[in-house]
Amino acid sequence: GVGAFRLKAGAVVSAPDSLLGAARLFSEMAAPILGGKLALESHAAAPALSLAGDSSLAREEYVLDVTRRGIELRGGSVSAVLYGLQSLRQLAFENRGTIPVVRIHDKPFFAYRGAMLDVCRHFSPIGEVKRFIDILALHKLNVFHWHLTDDQGWRIEIRRYPALTQTGSVRRGTVVGDHRTSSEYTDEPYGGYYTQDEIREVVAYAAERHIAVIPEIEMPGHATAALAAYPELACGHGPKSFETSGRWGVLDDVFCPGKEQTFEFLEGVLDEVLELFPSKLIHIGGDECPRVRWKECPDCRARMEDEG
Repeated sequence: GVGAFRLKAGAVVSAPDSLLGAARLFSEMAAPILGGKLALESHAAAPALSLAGDSSLAREEYVLDVTRRGIELRGGSVSAVLYGLQSLRQLAFENRGTIPVVRIHDKPFFAYRGAMLDVCRHFSPIGEVKRFIDILALHKLNVFHWHLTDDQGWRIEIRRYPALTQTGSVRRGTVVGDHRTSSEYTDEPYGGYYTQDEIREVVAYAAERHIAVIPEIEMPGHATAALAAYPELACGHGPKSFETSGRWGVLDDVFCPGKEQTFEFLEGVLDEVLELFPSKLIHIGGDECPRVRWKECPDCRARMEDEG
């Protein structure tokens, strides 16, 4: 269209109660662009920005109308309205609040739009995790895949098994350079993990932005950090020890499926994971699991024979 609308700090946003959370979030996101927050009202008479639900639209579909008189945004759900507000935020950013007259009718092509953050090799403090979620929200992604356990570190507190974070969250050093050829390591411990309260905080932060958090709890491979804490879960009997790995790659020592205590452990871990994450999906990996130890292990061989 022709012309523009100027959105200023203090301008009124009208939204029904169901969309006030989205309006509040937009006000916070737009404040650095506009020089201050917007004013929120449930039913303003002549708002600068009007938000509304529209049951004729698909769940993630929205229509954004900018005229010289104001802005109207309709969406098929709260998520859709948030996506429309992200588009409005981008338009506002271009000219510090001066938004061209335009109509955007948009819906996603893919239902699942996700990105993964691996905090096992390189730990991210809570602030960085939230910033990552903000970046997902800006790009209208709806799934945060949080890779929380691996050979190089166990990053989630499991109260039933405290050694997972006491021991499994720290490695003695980290390989420097290409892990396939280097024998050089840093000489300082590297670690970190998230308490269950911090996990809940991140899940709530993502939910406010309508992003589902899928945790990844690796099994049966990539288990060295867990085995460093509980070596009895590996194949074999008698004294044995493992270290949280300072190298990348695929390692031969994995969970032993020949022992019933392995399944009791994994169920105990997942019981707590399920309490923390409302996601319909939990990623268990299942990849890159060498069977070297299983072929040698009498418990595994007996299990395989019993199960056919």
